[in-house]
Amino acid sequence: MENYSAVNKYIKSIFEREKAVKKIAKGSIIYHQGDAADCFYYLKSGRVKVIMTSPDGLEKTLSTASGGEILGEAAFFDKMPRISSALAMTDIEVTAINESKLLSLIRENPRLALELLKIQASRIRLLSGQIDSMVFMKADGRIARLLLQNMNAGDNTVTLTHEEIAGMAGASRVTVSKTLNNFKRKGILLTDYGRIVILNTDALRKISE
Repeated sequence: MENYSAVNKYIKSIFEREKAVKKIAKGSIIYHQGDAADCFYYLKSGRVKVIMTSPDGLEKTLSTASGGEILGEAAFFDKMPRISSALAMTDIEVTAINESKLLSLIRENPRLALELLKIQASRIRLLSGQIDSMVFMKADGRIARLLLQNMNAGDNTVTLTHEEIAGMAGASRVTVSKTLNNFKRKGILLTDYGRIVILNTDALRKISE
């Protein structure tokens, strides 16, 4: 299972050179759903939650991002209003990339355009997977797939909270807690200091399938 939130190392190497870094406090909104998008953001450090809000106020977590990832690029590229908001879950540092800056970077680094397309393809695949999960899969399958998609390949850890998993998997917090405890009893995972450690990825894949 591909980790769709994995940092693109080439993009990181380019955007880390930018000096115009803005600090944003925990709990602040980076951009609002419905805003015009004249830039996208490179997240230098910290964690961000991307959310969508319905007209009646219901909130859905689409994804989370950590240092080295980009945010808000879809609306920037298609010049349509933003379909989501981004909330700082911790104190963060971001760099805003507008059109003139991006064109300059691509002229200097032509490969950057291809790498940004790869990011877009991964986001589309992630959202398609979420739709497929909510329509066709039971809660334990949705949660298993979500854990695999957000697992850090380096140490098999997931840093999502129960609330974040519930929002992204379309399940209640009670269901998430019960499911994770069930996985824990089966030796599939364990919890350790605010993170989830995956012990048996094959078992999770079977559940997600």
